[in-house]
Amino acid sequence: MTLIPKIAPVLTAVALALATPLVAQDSAPAEITADSITDTQIEAFANAVMAVQAVSEEYMPRIQQEQDQEQREEIIAEAEAAALSAIDEVENMTAEEYRAIGGIAQNDEELNQRIIARLEEMQAEGEGE
Repeated sequence: MTLIPKIAPVLTAVALALATPLVAQDSAPAEITADSITDTQIEAFANAVMAVQAVSEEYMPRIQQEQDQEQREEIIAEAEAAALSAIDEVENMTAEEYRAIGGIAQNDEELNQRIIARLEEMQAEGEGE
């Protein structure tokens, strides 16, 4: 269990790295701040992280194995579109909100801990099934 806190930030980082190019830097909703993020938004963000992680797990081996740069870029574009679609399918979350919350979490330890705690709960619930 001690690995979970170390894994959760990695999952978040991977998910953010994959999804960051999807949304322009200046499109984050201005009304989202660390203090305004609700438990519902954290729940949705955690679900989106898991969805994007699944996309990442599907596409990363293909991206890493592809030798042709042009083909690799096509796979990356396909992965980005799939990640965007995965985020859009999460209830109560948009790509803009996802990116905003992720950006805030990188600089706000309390928010980051709230997200990690939710990801740990989700992992524990998944293991209990």
